[in-house]
Formats: sequence, C-alpha cells, structure tokens
Amino acid sequence: MYSSLFCRLYNEFGWNEYPRVFAEQLLKWLERRNATVRSALDLGCGTGVLCETLHARGIETLGVDLSREMIDIARQRSPRLRYMVADIVSLRPDRRFDLATCTGDAINHIADLADVGNVFANVHAALNPGGYFVFDLLDPSEAISGEPFEVPCGDRGRVRFFSEETGDGRIELHIDMFEDDLLKFAEVIREKVHAVDAICGLLREKGFTVLQCADRLLLDSDSHGTTWFIAAQRTQST
Repeated sequence: MYSSLFCRLYNEFGWNEYPRVFAEQLLKWLERRNATVRSALDLGCGTGVLCETLHARGIETLGVDLSREMIDIARQRSPRLRYMVADIVSLRPDRRFDLATCTGDAINHIADLADVGNVFANVHAALNPGGYFVFDLLDPSEAISGEPFEVPCGDRGRVRFFSEETGDGRIELHIDMFEDDLLKFAEVIREKVHAVDAICGLLREKGFTVLQCADRLLLDSDSHGTTWFIAAQRTQST
C-alpha cells in the first residue's frame, strides 16, 4: 500500500505523463481496429489520468485502485468520474465493460502468478464478449539495479529515487525524501518481473486471444522502450 506522501509525489513528479501518453496511443489503437468502446474499467488507476482522458472522449469509466490515497487524489481531480477502492485480485464488478486497462506496471505489483491469473479471470468476467484488455508489463531488463537520481522538492527538499534488483526477478524502487541533508521519509515499492510467455499463456488459459505483445502499443511508432504492451480480446462467446 502506498503512503500518502508517495501518492502526492506520484501526482506531482511526472508519473502522470505516462498514462496521458498511453491513453492517446490507446485511443489511436482502438480507432485502427474500428473498435466501439462505450465503457472502460481501469485497474490500478492511480490518480485517474487515464480515466480522465477516456472520459473526455465520451467513454464511461470506472477507476479501481487498492490505494485509498490514490483514489482520493483521483476524486479531487475529477469529482464527476467514478472510482472505487478495491483489490484487483478479488474484484467482481457488477456490470460489464467494452475495455479494460491496467498500466503503470500494476500487474508487476502482484508477485504470485496465481494471483495474476485471478486478475485475468476477473477481467474476462467483467468484459463484454469481444471486449479488449490492454496493459503493460515490465521487461526483464528493468529488473536491473540503477543509479540513483534526485529531483528538487520545495525550497529545501529533494527526493532521491533508485532501483535495486533483489533476485528472482524481484526489484525494489527506493524513494527517499530529504529536507536539507536530513532524511525525512523513506518508502520501498516492491515489484516482480514476470516472463511474458507465462503472462500470455495465462491470458489464453483464462479465455483471451492475445492480439499483440510488443515493446510499443502502436507498432508503427518510433517510440518504444523496455516495457511490454500486451493487448488481448475476450472470446466472443458469452
């Protein structure tokens, strides 16, 4: 569970740019498939930026996150949108959607593949037949210890970030906040890098067709990175 301070840092220090870019590319991806999307479920919605962008295009959205602090920020940003605090491993929405998303390596916060399978089964049940599930996933190259970097925070503060590999595909993101040279706050975010073949296999096992798995969502884009973008479709049968 994220602390209140981390949620504020998430909202203020650049993490919101990624869901904005992802949303714009996702809308293009859906347009190219001539997909009709009227409703969307965003799992691990964080501060709600992806929901905001989809809603602005006329798509009814429901954002779900385990962190009450993240949801509080999302509701402050967009009071008219629907959000709920829930664990995506056990989530059972009371309606179906045309689209489900899960970004910001939220799947990698789930260490147990059996729990990831539960998420996929829940998404399958929450989608209309033919509905799409689009999400991102850390690449193994991201499970490598990185050099620390710092950003200013206020007049006297700074925040230091660094990642550390701890073995067996597990990584820790360390976030340290200083005021002058005094450490005021420290948090560790733990994630697990899953093999992409295992993830795609789980999707098929839960009733999805895997449409693409690549280092970019728009395959003709020059922009790509070390993150996997996976798109799947629920089988047409009810």
